[in-house]
Amino acid sequence: MIKIFILLLALISILQDLLIRHRLKKAFPERPWIHRIYLASFLLLDTLIVIALTCYRMAPDAASPRYVQIILWVIAIFMMSIVPKLIYLLFSLLDYPASRVKKRRVHWFSATGLIVGLYCLGVMIYGATRGRNHIEVKEITITSDKLPAAFDGYRIVMFSDLHTGNYGPHNTLIRRMTEKINALEVDLVVNGGDVVNTNARELSGKDMAALASIRSRDGIYSVFGNHDLGFYMRERAGFGPVESVKLLEEKQARMGWHLLNNQSVAIRRGADSITVSGVNYPQDGFHNGHETGLGGCDLEATYRNVPDSAFNILISHTPQNWDAVRATGKADLTLSGHVHAMQMKIHVGKWVWSPAQWMYPRWSGLYTEGDKHLYINDGMGYVIYPMRIGTYPELTLITLRSASAQFSDRSPR
Repeated sequence: MIKIFILLLALISILQDLLIRHRLKKAFPERPWIHRIYLASFLLLDTLIVIALTCYRMAPDAASPRYVQIILWVIAIFMMSIVPKLIYLLFSLLDYPASRVKKRRVHWFSATGLIVGLYCLGVMIYGATRGRNHIEVKEITITSDKLPAAFDGYRIVMFSDLHTGNYGPHNTLIRRMTEKINALEVDLVVNGGDVVNTNARELSGKDMAALASIRSRDGIYSVFGNHDLGFYMRERAGFGPVESVKLLEEKQARMGWHLLNNQSVAIRRGADSITVSGVNYPQDGFHNGHETGLGGCDLEATYRNVPDSAFNILISHTPQNWDAVRATGKADLTLSGHVHAMQMKIHVGKWVWSPAQWMYPRWSGLYTEGDKHLYINDGMGYVIYPMRIGTYPELTLITLRSASAQFSDRSPR
């Protein structure tokens, strides 16, 4: 898959450069050095990037954080080269019909395409700098008839998709995230999975110390995501997916987290209680990696001892199984991550678009079917490319409200 992706990017980029060179030859027929320098420089850039991507695929330690960080930035530079040029070319095509109408050569759309392409380049640079590091707290309220009055006003913070192996050693995102969580003084903290990118060794002592400092009244509950299960790692002697998953489980325990692997627990306030459940990543879930056999969402086991009357919060890394979850009739609020909104949202007024919509029917934010709710957190980290455009790293602050509570401002004790 990645080889096809590399080849496709290379062909698109080279075709763009040839088309732009052709336009430069027409625009500057007396100055051939302009289009020659352009073609030589961009073909050199394209070649170096393709070589870097190919060597990465062949490297024996390709999944190590150092290699991953390098290749993420190579892909980012490639995208910063391809996308603005594509925008320019699409606009410039409109010069041909405009010239025929005006009966003279015009360059209105080429100029517009140049401006829009440069703007797009600026947006991508912003997304690779501030966009991927600016933490946003989104707030939602969920009201339910099943929520006991003792839990009215119960507050939860969710974060997901850290992908710790993709950060450089001086990144402060995790530390700043934990400080924001602790400042909110919530009842419960939920992690939606993908703590690491390829294997558990990425989770350093520094990051573990920061994540262990998270505080909440009822603890921190987590699940495994597809990246946590070793789908993307290359096995070494004595350390494969099984060992990585075991190590990650141990590290989470040392951080004071409660990993829920197709399990449920009760949280109590006096005589009242709610349940929190967590499921493993589905065995048949799309992950484009090497199947390890370590996944497996077992809803029957998860809900075996959960009564129908209990208000239930389900942590499920992927939202793709929400239809199956709703069929159980158990989960009143499902919390997921995984999608990241593909780290790109385009906002025009209230209209929002993301390429994630091509792959996921539910891809970001709150969805409601009857009395069941799904919230998809856009994640903290990144994969494929180190950018966030139109969607910042997200903390979700969820307030639960009981429809039967006598006073709307009553808080849990």
